[in-house]
Amino acid sequence: MTATLTHTPAEQALIDVLDGATGWRAQLREATRKDGLPTRRHELWKWSDLRRAANDVTTAGTLEVTGADALATIAEGDRIELSVTASGGACAGEAELVVPAGVRLTLIERLAGEAGALGNWHMIIRIEAGARLDRIVVADHHQAAVFVGSAEITLAEGAHLNQTMIDTGAKLSRNETHIYHPGQGATVDLGGAYVLAAGRHADTTTVVHHAGPGCQTKQLVKGAVASGGHGVFQGKFIVDRIAQQTDARMTHRALMLGEKAEIDAKPELEIYADDVQCAHGNALGTLDETALFYMRQRGLPVAKARALLIESYLAEPLDMISAEALREELKSILRQRLGALS
Repeated sequence: MTATLTHTPAEQALIDVLDGATGWRAQLREATRKDGLPTRRHELWKWSDLRRAANDVTTAGTLEVTGADALATIAEGDRIELSVTASGGACAGEAELVVPAGVRLTLIERLAGEAGALGNWHMIIRIEAGARLDRIVVADHHQAAVFVGSAEITLAEGAHLNQTMIDTGAKLSRNETHIYHPGQGATVDLGGAYVLAAGRHADTTTVVHHAGPGCQTKQLVKGAVASGGHGVFQGKFIVDRIAQQTDARMTHRALMLGEKAEIDAKPELEIYADDVQCAHGNALGTLDETALFYMRQRGLPVAKARALLIESYLAEPLDMISAEALREELKSILRQRLGALS
């Protein structure tokens, strides 16, 4: 006998608001109706209990998206900015993007969940032969928001993806990326940085499926978590038997800024080919007290010295962004959050 699932108010609100939906939103509705929101019992959600985080949501909300019209017509060198804002309540939205062959495009997604939100945002992206996508995702939510951003990205031969994410956390913030990598001259660079104050939770989850010979993937994610904050990193590289001569390297490093900071990390390699160079690394630590001492000796207050050290530590993944003004804007966001930690 199969037990009947009793939906929580948040689950019922999401099911109701997606009534009549199509595409990915219809899939989300059916998954929620059948299984509810993910909990720690789901392997990919073992450190991010979405059902529990959304327990205060009882009504439907709205997802406001601006800039999506520009996704329909892409030209060389375009820069598209999407602003995605979830109001209080349950809501979901999606968009599709095709980067035409040989075209270079910059896509900036600014994700913001308001207090009491259960927001869901999904991108479906195809990068055609020889094209390049610079994708920057900025997740900057209210502390009382729950927001899940996800993407399915498929590359063609000779395509390039350069993706950078920053996340300042929320009640629960999750950025999930699934990439189909064909090899054949295609390359993937993934960067990320998160900085979390007390009561903020950020989850970075990526799966890269290497499905052809000569794949190249590099991933670097760095974080800094204060006491009472919770950072999660889950990275998985799958290398098919046909994906010989794959070069894939994954690195996660994070600073624990207090005794009650929590960081969970799970880097994984699933390799079926035998002629590959694949590696993953994970390191957790604290601030360099020697460097902090010398900075204080030069007259810097301890809070300022700590913030400068953390900022320098987190800057490396952001240096993947070629546009200087955009790179400095993202560093400024992290700087503001670091100032709040002091």
